[in-house]
Amino acid sequence: MNLSSSRLERDFDTTRNDKVALVVYTMNEARHEFPLWLELSGLPDWLNSKVRKDAWSVFKKVAELDCAANIDPGVVEISMSDLARRTGIAPDSVEKCLSRMRKKKILACFIPDNPDESALIRVVIPLASPIAPQEIKKKYEKLFPPGKDFFRYVDEKVPEPADDEVLQEIVDLYFNSLGLKMNLFILDELRLLRQRFELPDVKRAFELAKRLEIKSLKWVMRQLISGKKTDGKRKGRKTKKSV
Repeated sequence: MNLSSSRLERDFDTTRNDKVALVVYTMNEARHEFPLWLELSGLPDWLNSKVRKDAWSVFKKVAELDCAANIDPGVVEISMSDLARRTGIAPDSVEKCLSRMRKKKILACFIPDNPDESALIRVVIPLASPIAPQEIKKKYEKLFPPGKDFFRYVDEKVPEPADDEVLQEIVDLYFNSLGLKMNLFILDELRLLRQRFELPDVKRAFELAKRLEIKSLKWVMRQLISGKKTDGKRKGRKTKKSV
């Protein structure tokens, strides 16, 4: 059966004597995929009750956007306003949900001051859950048969190297250009930069901040997210597909 069109089609097989109607249902609408195991992991209730009301809706949308844009887990770029519109939750509540999930080490994220500017969000790997994936696999054997038991956000395909020279160079740029204190949240933001942008662009943004005496990592982030080169020209950016 072909499931590649958004409309429903009814085709009648007129070649058969019994006039049996062949109904072909096709779907070609834009839609998101989502890792099934997350819904069975206890995270929906835990996020809403232990983190913040509506946290699950925000997390689920982030994971859907990640699955749509990245073959392997990656960075989602979306504004608070757009995320609010797509979840039906007020922008300030969305920001609070993201901040709480960052503190709980569910998400790593950069949240701009302006809700209309793009944020950077990534699901933390390995993702902890109330019910372990292996327990889910045992309980729902039909849903997770051999060969279909890969758990996104737990089974990382390409582990980050323990000695990441590119990340270290970005950390050095941060200290040399901004001279600010370091904490776990800032390190997560620098990891987002490492994963989302090319090193030469990161270097130019930090160098411009130093030249202008701007002591703000958020400013550097905004320069990179806006897609602008440090000389003020527009920068093209390749993406897998629109989310």
